[in-house]
Amino acid sequence: MADVTLLFGIGATKAGTSWLQFYLERHPEVHLWRHKELHYFDALDHGRVMETIDQLCRKRAGLRDRMQGADAAKAAALREDVAEIDRYLGLLGRGEESAGAYVAFLKKGRRGAKVVGDITPAYALLSEARLKMMAGLAPATRFIYILRDPIDRLWSNIRMMAGWKGGSDADVADRANWIFDRWARGEEQAVSERCDYAGALGRLTRAVPDAGRLITFYEELFSQETARRICAFLGVSDHPAPLERRVHAGPALPLDVARRALAADRLAPQYDYVEKMFGRVPARWQSTAVGA
Repeated sequence: MADVTLLFGIGATKAGTSWLQFYLERHPEVHLWRHKELHYFDALDHGRVMETIDQLCRKRAGLRDRMQGADAAKAAALREDVAEIDRYLGLLGRGEESAGAYVAFLKKGRRGAKVVGDITPAYALLSEARLKMMAGLAPATRFIYILRDPIDRLWSNIRMMAGWKGGSDADVADRANWIFDRWARGEEQAVSERCDYAGALGRLTRAVPDAGRLITFYEELFSQETARRICAFLGVSDHPAPLERRVHAGPALPLDVARRALAADRLAPQYDYVEKMFGRVPARWQSTAVGA
């Protein structure tokens, strides 16, 4: 790995990592897996290898279905998508960790790219020991963690979950409010874990040296200035960013006044932690009043 920089995009969930993937996979000096979110280390650490394989197989089946009736160019692209899933299934299907095979998987097809990477937001939930191990996989390893206004990020995460089953706008709104209320009662552990900036930042800063991590704000992500900062951090040339591009935007759905107030109260420690750590927060973070 001495000839390449290893990038980990570790979150936060619903804080712009899909846009980051879209931007970087179009950079001529960066090579990322085309499907995003390998979930390699969290599947191994949390005993979810078979579950992750099942999800990949369902995705593979969907791609195969789309090949039926597709024109030649589209069918060829879909075949490449399927082949990449098959290649990853060969790695994950071992059921045991192989750092060398994982790194080789990321490097395959890079064609001289200076950076290879894995953007998986769930990696923000990994242990300090695991993050430290990942940081040692290459002489030059870089971690990017994007912070978003805690209430906005929470509600976007919930809206995404509510939309998984489809249905009318009213159906999605009802499910979103139901998930929010479960979170408020402490019944949505996965959602709560993703709200914990203090825990994630603590583990990241203890495990990864200052030079190996870039922590930025979603509210400042979509600018050429931030794109240049990301490129400089990765040691690649400047590349224009698609600032108007929205990737995986969730359904538009307002958060009602009462629930916003409750979220502001529950998430106040996260606002305080980040402001203390950085000495500032974006203007949007300061607008946490009910109805903002």
